[in-house]
Amino acid sequence: MRRMTSNQPWWLTWPVAEVAAAILPLFSHSAYQWDREARVCIITWCTTGSYKASIGAMNSSRSHPFKDPDGRAINEAMQALVRAGLLVHGDYGERTLIGLTRLGMHALQTNTVRQHLGLGEPAPGGATHDGR
Repeated sequence: MRRMTSNQPWWLTWPVAEVAAAILPLFSHSAYQWDREARVCIITWCTTGSYKASIGAMNSSRSHPFKDPDGRAINEAMQALVRAGLLVHGDYGERTLIGLTRLGMHALQTNTVRQHLGLGEPAPGGATHDGR
């Protein structure tokens, strides 16, 4: 596969829908996650390649998600997944849970995530999530 030439990471250079398609499988690790913690775990996965679902409260040293380019990119991708009906939010007091919808589960099982996001095949430049 071709290596991307940009010095910026893939989640900042790919279209939002492509990033969304790359991160949706991360929501299959559990029925739901706290929204903020899920975002931090996904950003960590983007930057390290290692995903570990959060358990309980999580403190983050990251800046405000709309001031952080990584956080903004992941927020946009998660919003695209919600709009496509693949993820759902649930408010519980001051916190929000996020998880796969039945359609999201089905899309992962049938490998149709990209189609639900209006994308063709394959990912940009044939690249995988780590830019290779």
